[in-house]
Amino acid sequence: MKDNSSNTSTRKKIASFFHENKIGLFIIILIILAAILMIPPLGVLFAFVIVAFLVLFTIKEGSLSDIGFRSSKSWPKAIFLSFVLAVLIELTFQIFFNPIFEAITDTSIDLSEFEGMRGNFITYIIMLLIGWVVGGFMEEIIFRGYLITKLKRLLGSSPLVLFFILFLTSVPFGLSHLYQGLSGVLSTGFIAFIFGFIFIKSGYNLWLPIFTHGFVNTVGLTLTYLDLDTYLRNIL
Repeated sequence: MKDNSSNTSTRKKIASFFHENKIGLFIIILIILAAILMIPPLGVLFAFVIVAFLVLFTIKEGSLSDIGFRSSKSWPKAIFLSFVLAVLIELTFQIFFNPIFEAITDTSIDLSEFEGMRGNFITYIIMLLIGWVVGGFMEEIIFRGYLITKLKRLLGSSPLVLFFILFLTSVPFGLSHLYQGLSGVLSTGFIAFIFGFIFIKSGYNLWLPIFTHGFVNTVGLTLTYLDLDTYLRNIL
């Protein structure tokens, strides 16, 4: 009984340090950001392992709800809203913003890693799975669920501070997509800002940005698979 009690007490102390103590939070956030920036895009996987360990290790302390895993009042409505937002985001960036970023940087967004997917159904399905697991879930848990909520606990929740937090979490997200070139960094960074805004406006419910991110990837990958992305970019 003593051993169990001692283990529980130790776990609570560690949980409190990394979830409540500002020094502990600061250390973890620095480690996560360093991993993301130093070894993109593999750093995202390393960061996810850290966040998953912290969440699972302290799951009885309410960690899941702390990072936004809360029940939705209406799942069909949430999924439909996410899909609509995703279509609007993807089409707006494809047609309007991405050409602007390319003009500013004088470089095209490098999507060469997705070229083999055009007309290839098997590759398309594999990329969809990756887009939902890595993009929809892993990236949202790290950047929105963990980083935004913990930075809010560290810095506060005034409108100006939240804007700064959105910026602070969007920059490393964009840099984790450096393989897409400078234009790709700008594009994904701005989209990350939108995902963060959605997270905050939803009352810090992580499901809405998860679904939105997954659908954004789905729409983008589908456009590439059908070879419609180049057509959209040349509309304006």
